[in-house]
Amino acid sequence: MSVILLPQNQFHLKGKGFSYIFGVNSFNLLTHHYYGAPLPDETDLQYLYQPHRFNDYTAQIDGTQDRYSAVYPEYPVANYGEFRDYAICVEDARGSRVTDLRFEKAEVIGAKPVHPDGIPVATGGETLAVCLFDAVLGLRVTLYYTVYADENVITRRAAIENCGNSPIRLLRALSASLDFFDHDFTILSLPGEHAAERYAQWSPAVYGRTVIGNCRGTSSHQNSPFVALMRKGCTEESGEVYGCSLIYSGSHYECIEVDQYGKTRLLTGIQPETFTWKLDVGEAFETPEAALCYSGEGLGAMSRSYHDFYRNYIVNPNFVHKKRPVVLNSWEGMHFAFDNKRLMAAIDALEGSGIDTFVLDDGWFGARNNATAGLGDWWVNTEKLPGGLKEISDHCRKKGLKFGLWIEPEMINPNSDLFRAHPDWTIHAPDRKPLVARNQCILDLSRRDVLDYIKQTMHRVISESGADYIKWDANRHLTENWSEMLPADRQGELQHRHILGVYELARYLTESFPDIIFEGCSGGGGRFDGAMLRFFPQYWTSDNTDAHDRSIIQFGTGLCFPLGCHSCHVSVSPNIRNGRPISAVTRAAIARQGVLGYEFDPLKVSEEELAAISETVKAYRATEDLILEGDLYRGENSVQNNTMSQTIVSKDKSRAVSVFYYALNNDNKDRLMKVYGLDPNRKYRILETGDVLSGAVLRYAGVPLKKTKSDFVAYLLTFEAVDSLEKV
Repeated sequence: MSVILLPQNQFHLKGKGFSYIFGVNSFNLLTHHYYGAPLPDETDLQYLYQPHRFNDYTAQIDGTQDRYSAVYPEYPVANYGEFRDYAICVEDARGSRVTDLRFEKAEVIGAKPVHPDGIPVATGGETLAVCLFDAVLGLRVTLYYTVYADENVITRRAAIENCGNSPIRLLRALSASLDFFDHDFTILSLPGEHAAERYAQWSPAVYGRTVIGNCRGTSSHQNSPFVALMRKGCTEESGEVYGCSLIYSGSHYECIEVDQYGKTRLLTGIQPETFTWKLDVGEAFETPEAALCYSGEGLGAMSRSYHDFYRNYIVNPNFVHKKRPVVLNSWEGMHFAFDNKRLMAAIDALEGSGIDTFVLDDGWFGARNNATAGLGDWWVNTEKLPGGLKEISDHCRKKGLKFGLWIEPEMINPNSDLFRAHPDWTIHAPDRKPLVARNQCILDLSRRDVLDYIKQTMHRVISESGADYIKWDANRHLTENWSEMLPADRQGELQHRHILGVYELARYLTESFPDIIFEGCSGGGGRFDGAMLRFFPQYWTSDNTDAHDRSIIQFGTGLCFPLGCHSCHVSVSPNIRNGRPISAVTRAAIARQGVLGYEFDPLKVSEEELAAISETVKAYRATEDLILEGDLYRGENSVQNNTMSQTIVSKDKSRAVSVFYYALNNDNKDRLMKVYGLDPNRKYRILETGDVLSGAVLRYAGVPLKKTKSDFVAYLLTFEAVDSLEKV
């Protein structure tokens, strides 16, 4: 049992490696007691219920001057007794913004309810529903806690219902709040930018509020909806860390506040700066889900827990455990400069390369000869492709390849027939010229007429194309935040309603074509989040394909998301973005840490290079199951060091693949690959050298690597246990 109901309305949630304890205090407030290492003894938990010293005013609500009452609420409210950041703020018809939530009831429910608005949530687990009620407002808040006996993750979300007699307005509705009784933390977050997503950042938790997140209408390149609190001394292999991953694709909010008493509060949810929601009588609103993870064994164990959780309960189940296509994407090799003849020749040239899927990227539709026109006009450009997409897909199949197609259904060029016919279909401000970014405006997917048109259009495009693979892009962020279809008192709902439209569109298309693998993309990895992984089992990790930069980007992405979700391509050298020359061996080694693919023009590649690609694909296929199912063990990372190393180990520890990357050459330093995660009491053969060493030697002594006189060098070694029963 994962949810234990204790006397006096106290609750103990138990996962694989943690305990989470909270309950109702003497004022009928739901308060937090403990979150951390598992506490197996139920008999002494009363000790945790003792109040913690706090010196503000909450206790006085009930007419007492007791200054030692516990005020660490599980779902803190605004404007009623304390001054820390809060999870919910409600404005009633009189303009009052005071809420007082008291415990009403709790029950263990069977299957966790699906999200009524279609927001992806984790499946499975055992769920506790705790109802809180404000008698003045007639406001009921139900907190859902889902625990997994085989995971170190707990999920939380809130349902907010207006049971009163007049409309109310939500000004803030976050997914989770978590209190700690100390503040000696390092904050690990994932800021970034286009082509530099999820660059890990470590910063101290300081007095006051540290706010992460964004107002861009998307989970974004700039701040991933993830944060972790690392206790002092936490490393990859030891120490306590608390992770928080919001399963949401819109504007988000993470706040870490240290108060004047040195207590820490962590909150996550929808960004309140771009959100309001009107609740008429009888209406309800549900927040996205947040996934909290506790590790007492360092940052590495947190990442492995998140990877297992996402694979088992979030990522599209049709593909999460299946081998993926090795694609050649046309973009970096051809951009818009192609026609029927050139595409046919490129497909022919891939014979014998090991690449099994050809993906036609941007430029196949409308007047789309550059990025300024045609987006939204989803019919084939017959000047380029007189035989249509079907002729290309048929030719792929004749050559033993699958066919993939790029789409960008959420955006529109002002220079398009669709925009000229329906300028009102975009998100725009009234009586103002629309803001155009990347030559694009955004289709208002909060509108039923727009959403239905895009659903029908994309269904037709995919059906007629013969595609086996879809790359779904979304290349700009939301501005103006106004819809012609929403009344004035609901305009604050636009961003959230738009992302609900994105989910509906993604669900409709992926369910309509269950055998087609959809790859997500948003100007690269700008919407790489847990919710999108429900539809897209892999995501284009970044538009930056430079191997050195990718070592940093993939490190940050792997802190939370499994490697089988990272779409990683080998591109040409020098790199088209930064001009950096890097060897083919290094480029392939870095790309093999995710789902392998390629970016090049097949008509400009020699037979020798194609033969080398074939060998790389063959080697990748031999270890692909580790990428999809294995455990990630990190050594050094290239964010903080000149080197990066990581090992991906099978669950039974019988096999592994390890990469060691050296950025800038330093001839005075030895190069040792320390291989983490293997069984110290088993022997392993290094397939590249034939050497047989114990897991202990590989971990603590390491493998000496041959020095080179080059920068940006990667070494990749694979390991197999000599005998699963043999001991050192």
